Amino acid sequence: MKYDYIIVGGGSSGCVAANRLVVDHGKRVLLLEQGAVDKSMLLKMPAATFKMLFEGSPYVKQYESEPQLRMNGRVVRVPQGNVMGGGSSVNAMAYTRGSRQDYERWNIALGQPQWGWDVLLPYFKRQEGNQRFDNDAHGAEGPLKVSDPRYRVEAADIFVRTMQRAGLPFRSDFNAGDLYGVGYLQTSTWRGERSSASTAFIKPILDNPLLTVITGARVNKILFDNDRAVGVEYQQKQSLHQAHADAEVLLAAGAFATPKLLMLSGIGPAEHLSQHGIDVRVDLPGVGENLQDHNTALLSMTTNGAYGYYGEDKGWPAVRNALRYFAFHDGPISSNGAETMAFINLDDPLSDPDLQIYGVGVMWPMEDEENVTHGFTLMANLVKPLSRGTVRLRSANPDDEPLINPNWLSDPSDCSRLLQALKYLRSIAATEPLAGIIRKEIQPGIEVQTDEALMEYLKRTTESNYHPVGTCKMGPDHDPMSVLHGDLCVRGVSGLRVIDASMMPNIISANTNAPVMAVADRAVTLMMANGPI
Repeated sequence: MKYDYIIVGGGSSGCVAANRLVVDHGKRVLLLEQGAVDKSMLLKMPAATFKMLFEGSPYVKQYESEPQLRMNGRVVRVPQGNVMGGGSSVNAMAYTRGSRQDYERWNIALGQPQWGWDVLLPYFKRQEGNQRFDNDAHGAEGPLKVSDPRYRVEAADIFVRTMQRAGLPFRSDFNAGDLYGVGYLQTSTWRGERSSASTAFIKPILDNPLLTVITGARVNKILFDNDRAVGVEYQQKQSLHQAHADAEVLLAAGAFATPKLLMLSGIGPAEHLSQHGIDVRVDLPGVGENLQDHNTALLSMTTNGAYGYYGEDKGWPAVRNALRYFAFHDGPISSNGAETMAFINLDDPLSDPDLQIYGVGVMWPMEDEENVTHGFTLMANLVKPLSRGTVRLRSANPDDEPLINPNWLSDPSDCSRLLQALKYLRSIAATEPLAGIIRKEIQPGIEVQTDEALMEYLKRTTESNYHPVGTCKMGPDHDPMSVLHGDLCVRGVSGLRVIDASMMPNIISANTNAPVMAVADRAVTLMMANGPI
């Protein structure tokens, strides 16, 4: 069967693009997803996120990095969605867009005003079905449901009050272009259930004959007719199949899989491809470069009482919470576990924030699980990292996972800002009312005081916030590392676009799921305005 468009990847961006192409433009679409159908009840329950991320799940693909040079050779893991809906089906559901300045940096990187805040805002609004907001910055009728915390623990309120006492203003809306302040996080949930990209954009049109969805399908290479992408080869179980597109092939497989697929198809750094015996179709040295991800500093503490979630998933409390959830869709199971956040720039509070701070009502998972008890974790997320990493092929075999090197802490500024952030977290923990509930600092431990010792702790413990982007960045013609034009078309070929987080020249300063969906939405508008390339 022939299609107008083939979309590689059924994650957040792929679901949005498929919906718009089918519903708004009447196009025949094949959507290929390597993971499974999102039919498990766990995917609907917000609190199950942490079970899937930390205890293992077929719906989460656990990528592992190369040993990190500046972290004493440590290997870090970066989980990614492996199911219809992608990350939106397994993430912590944070609905954040970043700041106005984030998108201005995209315009500066591109040299054209194609991707600014004001350009993307209409896409955010029309996707959004917000429980509370219906104004110039928000939509209330869209398919992606967004709501306030349905349940929150006492520790969340204590954190918000503490941050205000420390000087941050209370912010009622983190999604209107400005981030500075502290407040309660809105999530992509509705009446206690996750609202994923699959739920919002694919399930309502599954019966539409224009849409074909195939799961368990890994795309091995892009098919070309001369320099035009005309289809894909994909593997389902042990069988190889081909599918052809009359218009375009859209890559939406994520910041790891999209550059891998381009390189397997002969598009990427010529020398690297030749090393693996791959014929070079287009020498694009920027494919797999510019990898960015948020990474964290953690301060984990015990508390002198039950202010958070400890023990709520075991014994009678677990039974009680399950009954409450299935009866009323509220209680601890309806929470993503992180109901609050704050944004700040420690060097210049009036500048665009470069730290995102979570207050989480648990001790962060540790190796020594026997000592886990009632606790609280402060997490500082470095949302404007300057370190840049790479994605490379391990071999020419599609079965082999790519070589992923986040290259964290390679920029000295990231080291100094994470160190400063960790010290700031300690100052917050010493501020009332939070100080009044803290019993003991567990990580890094009060005995760790010198900058050198704190830096060693960060090297041992800094983790991904699961937001890899940038590995096929858009940019101007004069930038040799640019992979995409401003309309997200891949340079040097026709009929091929990248519509996922790979396109970002700079990571945004908040969670990336909502921006990825807006990007895919705009990509369809650009396709339809200019016609197939």
